[in-house]
Amino acid sequence: MGVAVRKLDAMPYPAPATLPPRRRKPTRRGPPVRRRIAAPARPAQRRHLVGRSALAVGRGAHAVGRLPDIAPVRRISGSRMWIALIGILLAGIVAVNVLTVSYGAMASRVETKIETLERQNTILGSSTTKALSMPRVRAAAAAAGMVTPATDEIRYREFGPEVFAAAAARLAAEGG
Repeated sequence: MGVAVRKLDAMPYPAPATLPPRRRKPTRRGPPVRRRIAAPARPAQRRHLVGRSALAVGRGAHAVGRLPDIAPVRRISGSRMWIALIGILLAGIVAVNVLTVSYGAMASRVETKIETLERQNTILGSSTTKALSMPRVRAAAAAAGMVTPATDEIRYREFGPEVFAAAAARLAAEGG
């Protein structure tokens, strides 16, 4: 057998605060007002690179700012696809960074190879110079029985047109 429960009176709610009525301007709907067309703007002067890039940033910021209003973006951002999309974007950023580091390492290896080849080229050039040096040529000529003439024994030959004509006639006679 239960105890009788005492009934309480309901507490009155405070009256909601009322705001003063808003004043509205009377609307006048008449014929459309004709506005004067402004004079065409002067052609824009070429801006510096900083000005163009700042303008592009402004357009980009405007485009990015309107992204949440696009229906597919709203659908993705309201689901678990958002996490997958961010994960894919982060994986792409990591992949780009890995590629950058690998290209840097590859460039370093190529630079080392270039330095090695330049050193080898210098060594080969010096050995070629040594092989064609004057003492070596003189020694080879002496071994073949050749002698160096004295400076007053050196005579230069001059050839005129008649010598060339005789040589041409000999070649023609031989069939060459």
